[in-house]
Amino acid sequence: MTPFGIGDKVVCVDDKFPPDISKLYDALPVKDVTYVVRDIRLGINLTMEGDVSVLLIGLVNPKADSKANLERGFRSDRFRPLEELRQEKAESASIGEKKDLLQPVEA
Repeated sequence: MTPFGIGDKVVCVDDKFPPDISKLYDALPVKDVTYVVRDIRLGINLTMEGDVSVLLIGLVNPKADSKANLERGFRSDRFRPLEELRQEKAESASIGEKKDLLQPVEA
């Protein structure tokens, strides 16, 4: 389903939304900002149903025009777990340090 759960910290990695989306939402996530997941569920996309959707603490949006009358969420693939990103940055920094050690020293 998702690599994170309710209460987990996630970072927005994709904040590119269609231009008219602001008509449907009051608050949109921003890239590189950390959020806390308050709910995970099947969402309703503009084109199809069944995407995994997340709701975030601090971002509250209107309900969708559907039979379920649920608050609009965001596709889960727009987010990555905070810990996963921290590990990737640490590994990337470590690789960079190793590359520096392999560089020839000029005399």
